[in-house]
Amino acid sequence: MSELSELVADFVRDDAGALKLHEAVVRHVEKVSRRYPDAYFELGRKTDDSVEGLADRVFTICARVPKGRFPFTGRAPFAAFVEERFDDPPIRYHSFYARLSITRELLRDDYAFNIRRDPVLRWRDELHREVGRVLKETCEPVDEGRGAWRRWKAPGFRLAAVRSLDDVREQLARSAGDRPLSELVPEALSLAGRALSHSQLSNLLADALGGPPAEVTVDAEPHSNLPDRMAVRAAVMDAWSDLARDERALLAALARGDSYDDLIARVPGLRDRTAVSRAVSRCGKGFVARVVAQFGEGPATPGSTPKELVERVVAVLFELLPEFDVQEDS
Repeated sequence: MSELSELVADFVRDDAGALKLHEAVVRHVEKVSRRYPDAYFELGRKTDDSVEGLADRVFTICARVPKGRFPFTGRAPFAAFVEERFDDPPIRYHSFYARLSITRELLRDDYAFNIRRDPVLRWRDELHREVGRVLKETCEPVDEGRGAWRRWKAPGFRLAAVRSLDDVREQLARSAGDRPLSELVPEALSLAGRALSHSQLSNLLADALGGPPAEVTVDAEPHSNLPDRMAVRAAVMDAWSDLARDERALLAALARGDSYDDLIARVPGLRDRTAVSRAVSRCGKGFVARVVAQFGEGPATPGSTPKELVERVVAVLFELLPEFDVQEDS
């Protein structure tokens, strides 16, 4: 099997091997998307067609669509990988597995679209999250080796008769009533007589409970793990106006993807790489803190790590640079 970096190089330099490269993209997208529930896929269903459609979009973006954020800096991802001489690990990371990879960005976009428009999907996704919390609090994980799909067993599990999932679903439907998930999740595992995955349990319970409560409406606010892009954009523009000249120059250079040597040459007061690191940390933390503060206690911040927020803010900043009219000597 050809190395991913070789397939990308052949495609970019010689416009060759598109089929093999596409097959490699499909394999990685299938692996990344394995643990995601229905709400993250086109039309709100994880099917072979929706996963293949996701892989097609990942391939198209990597091949043809310039991306502003690091490490692409205005280049299509495949072209950037070749120009930067990336080998397989960073290509896999930025294309498929990182939080801000092309694949996971598309999954989040589909999630936001689906959850906003479909209250049933929103309910099923919230149920999936709550089942995950109960599993961690009350049940026992089964370690099946690196890269394996984690499964869970009931607390104090003992060998028992294995039932089909259809039988488990029917029994849960008869006994569910208004009982809390803290009771239903362990019971589902006990009825199954074997370890089950998070997704299997979520689907079983969703079917057994029969759908969302009547009070769930289309206008309910969707949950989101990351700040809304337009909200970040407005916050970035407001925070930018309060930065000093050197701070603007530093953040602009970061958004453009400049190297440390470029930063030392461009920004007054930066004499060496240590000074650059300290200035980046100080300025970045202050700027991002100012942006995050504008979201208050809403859902934008709890699910976002500092690194995630920095990357999102810098990505938005790169797109806004023309509006800020940043000059080379700023």
